Amino acid sequence: MMLDKNSFAFIWHAFWLSLAETFTDKNSVLPGLILLAGGTQTDIGTLTAIMIGVPLISQIIFASLLLKKPYKKKYLLIGIYLRVTAFLGVALSIYFLKEFTPQLFILIVFFWMALFSISGAFAGISYNDLLGKSIESTKRKKFFVIKQFITSFGILISAFVLKKMLVGFSYPDNYKYAFTLAGILLFIGTAGYYSVKERATIVDEKAINFVKIIKSIPTQLSQNKNLKYLVIIANLIGLTITITPFYIAYAKKLYVFNNEIISNFLLYQIIGMITSNLFWHYLIKKIGFKGMIKTSVLLYSIVPVSALILSQLNSSEIFSLLFLLVGVAISANKIAIEGALIEI
Repeated sequence: MMLDKNSFAFIWHAFWLSLAETFTDKNSVLPGLILLAGGTQTDIGTLTAIMIGVPLISQIIFASLLLKKPYKKKYLLIGIYLRVTAFLGVALSIYFLKEFTPQLFILIVFFWMALFSISGAFAGISYNDLLGKSIESTKRKKFFVIKQFITSFGILISAFVLKKMLVGFSYPDNYKYAFTLAGILLFIGTAGYYSVKERATIVDEKAINFVKIIKSIPTQLSQNKNLKYLVIIANLIGLTITITPFYIAYAKKLYVFNNEIISNFLLYQIIGMITSNLFWHYLIKKIGFKGMIKTSVLLYSIVPVSALILSQLNSSEIFSLLFLLVGVAISANKIAIEGALIEI
């Protein structure tokens, strides 16, 4: 059965986005760029705060603004184009790398990634609204299955291409090409949305404002125990996720740090994500989303311990296995949290 026009538009974007995000992976590629430019663990911490913390704050701020808008497609496109600008901005900054001191270059990268994170939150709210209006509930299960398959395929392709790019070109040209390609791919991904016919959302402007959204949070958490526990668990997992980029900095201390190591870490992470997806779809039928959340917590708690154990074996190839586990944990967490939110 063929996809309808709206479903195809979202699948089209998901494929190109998966390619773009792999070229700029926040767990391996971005930390690698910062460290190779002369950055420290403190800089990695700042980058992590920008990539994880900024979207959370931005979503709360933008929610009160965007929920008042009956049509969201143009705001989605604005958000995506700003992300394209951020990718190309990093590429342009790398082109002029010799003109900057290491710390100034890192600050410029922080600026572009802040723009990327803020615009991502802006686009994400519009995306969810547009998706809900554009794809009928009876077709969503099929849509998400196809989307996950296409996305996994895109990630796998881009992982091998990126590995060749990082190893085949010297620094900083390899990163310049990676971010340029990411910007171009994400731009191509927007094409499908122009064919989406959006229905207007009925909104009550008096009921939606920033203050009311903030005030409603305690009430929502007290009345919905499942939501309360999900928020607690998601935040605990979030703390462990923020540690992931530091494994790159840890590897720099242990081994001869180069582009091949970074590309290996990313490749292992993606293999872990894709292969575990097959197992999770089987397991979730037996243990449900709550069971998947417990599995996700268990996996993320194992990762730091595994890092310490694998680092004692004095082999970068063996340490790469850590990112296989990270990929498995990322995959489990994504399925668990998204599924639990739908149930709530």
